[in-house]
Amino acid sequence: MFIRARNEEQFKERRKEIIEATEKLYKTFTFRQINFTKISQETNIARSTIYNYYLNKEEIFLDIIELKFLDMVNSIDGELGSIKIPSKDFLNKMSSILLTHYDLLVLIGLYIEQIEYVCSQEKLNEFKIHLKPFVSSCFNFLSVQFPQASQEEKKFLYLEFIAFLHGVVSACSPIEKQKVAMQKAGTYFEIDKKEFIDFALTSIFKKYFTD
Repeated sequence: MFIRARNEEQFKERRKEIIEATEKLYKTFTFRQINFTKISQETNIARSTIYNYYLNKEEIFLDIIELKFLDMVNSIDGELGSIKIPSKDFLNKMSSILLTHYDLLVLIGLYIEQIEYVCSQEKLNEFKIHLKPFVSSCFNFLSVQFPQASQEEKKFLYLEFIAFLHGVVSACSPIEKQKVAMQKAGTYFEIDKKEFIDFALTSIFKKYFTD
């Protein structure tokens, strides 16, 4: 039986339950197909009660994206954040991290604009603040792996890296309608994700490879 949250700890537990239910649904349904009715059916929380925790599904997905970004922080810090390694190893480790977190790249590549547009300004502000560890992690790995780059160059490397993260899915995994349209136009290219990611990472960072 569902019990309404009476304190902050219970409130967080309800949100966690909603997030986990939404993630489970996302394995079967598309982002557009998921709604509060489906989420309610996956939990013990009434549809109307979900509004006590989230204004809309986009805010749930924003929390999911935040968790996935912070999980990537652990991978980046662990693999690339302490010791400078040869460029080949850097490419292999970074591409492995991105492929491991490819579900995050799908969410930000296909839906982040809609999600951020629909969310309240307060929720979006909170999201950007909570992503500061990811930004710090990126600048840290840039400093460790490319110490010769100036602070200004690191800023542009970071922005180019972020742009790549948002665009890799459109290149590697277009939605089916896009794929069919490009096939009919003769402009569709079947590519291996890892090969493309390695190529793109090399294009971004090759100026600073020293071996």
